Amino acid sequence: MWVSMAERLAKDFGKVFYYSPWESAFPQLKYNLIGEGLDNVERVDDFDSYINDADIIVFPDVLLSGKQSYLADSGKKVWGSRGGDLMELDRIWMMNYLEKLGLPVIPYEVITGMDNLRKYLKSHKDIWIKVSTYRGSFETFKSVNYKYIELQLDEIERELGVWKNEQEFICEKDTPDCVEIGYDGWCVDGKYPTKVPLGLEIKDLGYVCKMKSYNELPPQLLEFNEKISPYMKKWGYKNHFSTECRIDKKGIGYTTDITSRSPSPPGELMQEMFTNYSDIIWEGAHGNCIDPIPKAKYGVEVIIKCNWAEKNTLPIQFPEKFKDNIKLKSYMKLDGTYYVIPHEIGLAEIGAVVATGNTLEEACDKVEEVADAVRGCYIDIPLNALEKAQEEIDKLKTFGYDIFK
Repeated sequence: MWVSMAERLAKDFGKVFYYSPWESAFPQLKYNLIGEGLDNVERVDDFDSYINDADIIVFPDVLLSGKQSYLADSGKKVWGSRGGDLMELDRIWMMNYLEKLGLPVIPYEVITGMDNLRKYLKSHKDIWIKVSTYRGSFETFKSVNYKYIELQLDEIERELGVWKNEQEFICEKDTPDCVEIGYDGWCVDGKYPTKVPLGLEIKDLGYVCKMKSYNELPPQLLEFNEKISPYMKKWGYKNHFSTECRIDKKGIGYTTDITSRSPSPPGELMQEMFTNYSDIIWEGAHGNCIDPIPKAKYGVEVIIKCNWAEKNTLPIQFPEKFKDNIKLKSYMKLDGTYYVIPHEIGLAEIGAVVATGNTLEEACDKVEEVADAVRGCYIDIPLNALEKAQEEIDKLKTFGYDIFK
């Protein structure tokens, strides 16, 4: 997922060893090609063999918390979530944790088993269905009504197999009268930077943001960060950190999802929006939370999609001058051409186009210029995300949040 981070860090560190899991009883070549051929990045087969050669070790995603803690206890400098990944991986635990912290919790029910889920959805409309940990089995989806979702439930039931009536499902009520906003930054031992990008995500399409002082964030975001801070310190959390908060017309903010890792979006954008991105990682691994140095006030990210790439290796071409604006996933480079490698869970979202500007219009224009130059079989770069972003910005204003003023 984060080969682009390895390339970005290599610009400043000079050398990055890149590892992603490939081992199995019957290894496949394609998984061991991810990260090959990149400038100053060396794809390695065995993680443990390179530990002593590394000045810091970066875990951009969740899981492997035990390994992170072990390495840190052994004296290595580690950028990672450690036990804080539980906030993302165990949704039910997190809901209970929010209640313990005295924070609002969006109405939800835990339904055990596919048979019970079907019964529940037959009598409840406009429900979001989520699962803990195993997002590779299925991602969050919405049930408008049972007929609308029945065939998708059939597919999930086949995926779960004999576990179909043991699986726990989190069923959240839809909140159409809310606006969604979140914190996108990092946390180091419970500390947050004093400058952050404040933006909004256009689900499955993109992201737009403006740099703000931390204290300018909506109070609902600040309250959550403040209450979770002591626990982040306890966990030794040192990683990117993002939240999704739905705010109703009364001003009540419901934190619905936690991202205890580099978020996508806007993790790709952050790599280019901050000139000191590598310093943020380096200092964070050493326990120091430093502020970003932004290239410009505004940032925009639009996702690159390709359903064909879920099962096929996809060559991607673009002018070299736009290399920093194009952040791919699961890729390698061979003979001057970049290739996106199909992953075990499929990757319809194969990357993103990112750009910055001193006005939102300037950043959007740059994204459109770069997107127009990208070539790949069956790819789609949904620039309508920029129009939808403006709609969300206008909606936020009606709730009293003019985040781009």
